[in-house]
Amino acid sequence: MDEYPQLKNAPIVEALIDIQVQLPESKTIDLLEGAYEKIKSEFPKQKKRIRFSGSPKIDSQNANKGLLRNTIDGFLFSSENEKKIVQARLDGFTHNVHKPYTNWETLRDDAKKYWKIYKDIAEPVSVKRLALRYINKISLKAPFEPSNYFKTLPVLSPDLNYDTENLFSQLTIKNVKINSFANITEAIEIVDSETVQFIFDIDVFKLGEYTEETMWGHFEELRKFKNEIFFKSITPTALKLLS
Repeated sequence: MDEYPQLKNAPIVEALIDIQVQLPESKTIDLLEGAYEKIKSEFPKQKKRIRFSGSPKIDSQNANKGLLRNTIDGFLFSSENEKKIVQARLDGFTHNVHKPYTNWETLRDDAKKYWKIYKDIAEPVSVKRLALRYINKISLKAPFEPSNYFKTLPVLSPDLNYDTENLFSQLTIKNVKINSFANITEAIEIVDSETVQFIFDIDVFKLGEYTEETMWGHFEELRKFKNEIFFKSITPTALKLLS
């Protein structure tokens, strides 16, 4: 098993555990709102979650005419400082943690606790997707050469001898050993003339049918997959910056 160092300056700005489910047809939005009573001491802020569906329609007579619809599909319950969020939706459950991130064990154990509350109320008939997502932002001095810090990158032809001013890429890879996928997104966010934030967003997930007894073991596999992607995508220079 690969072992990776614990970073003193970990760049995680948000981490989340997501469980997508199928609920019985009898379950309603009003029922999901009942979760608030059980967690409001930790999550006193509540708001509705809006899902948009459909597609815009453009015609010559009415440019604003469209088929976009919005419906309430769940609730977001937030801590007082909004650093922790629990989502209870008709299609699943999410636990988000914003910076400062503590560690995997805390994220996992808290998610287990809040998932049980959701599960007892929503009574899902099946679990269809498990996901673990980590959004990292690494501050770098501008200008910089991306390949000095990262090994997973879109590659510019060596015949194009120019500085990189901006960057956005997204790719999906498959881990056949554990039958999982990862969406890897990279981008540059300009802070000022001297500083940029390099965004390294890793979303690892499994599709299938999962039971309560097995799904947390699958999350451990996803975490190892996420760590492998992160640590094998950065150079020694980046590792030194974060250690």
